[in-house]
Amino acid sequence: MTKFLGIDEAGRGPVVGSMFIGGFMLDEEDLEELEGLGVKDSKKLSDNKREELREKIEEIGEVFLKEVTASDIDELREVMSLNEIELKGFADTVDRARPDKVFMDLPEPDGDRFIGKVKDLMDYSGDIDFVAEHGADDTYPVVSAASIVAKSARESHIEELKKKYGYDFKSGYPHDKPTIKFLEKYVDEYGELPEETRLSWSTAQRIMGESNQNTLGDYQS
Repeated sequence: MTKFLGIDEAGRGPVVGSMFIGGFMLDEEDLEELEGLGVKDSKKLSDNKREELREKIEEIGEVFLKEVTASDIDELREVMSLNEIELKGFADTVDRARPDKVFMDLPEPDGDRFIGKVKDLMDYSGDIDFVAEHGADDTYPVVSAASIVAKSARESHIEELKKKYGYDFKSGYPHDKPTIKFLEKYVDEYGELPEETRLSWSTAQRIMGESNQNTLGDYQS
């Protein structure tokens, strides 16, 4: 029986919070049932619809989820790029699932080269067919399902952080003003950034640098 695995990520670029690699695997014969659910790229779904679909897809296949924390990302970026961290997460997911065929969204021009990079990072040496295409999360329902898994995990993670800190910082992305305000306010109060902050991000470094300058100015005055 042929096993199909879709892989996608969520939370690649935020300054706050983890990145999640989502995998969804099902038997080829169950693909029609998955298509019938109307899954599509998680970014185009409302929160409620995404959660509703996540519960349904978990009933017809197997979910694989990998969390890469902010501190993990900071540590790994000392020896590899963010692209390589993501590739490593994809390879780890394939190793765990051991499917017959893998479908992935293609984040770079050359599909064969991208697939080769994933294979180089894998431990599993079984015979697997790979497909990597631009827009795979719209084209292949199994990737859409993986996108839902990853996005759902990230949204839950962010909501937990908002409750932890008692502050609605919105998305956690650098372009989001409430996120920047939250980080600046936290530094002003505690002299450091929240532990879930990606300290290697230029945004985090800028906020800390400005805070240190302000502190030095206060001391000199």
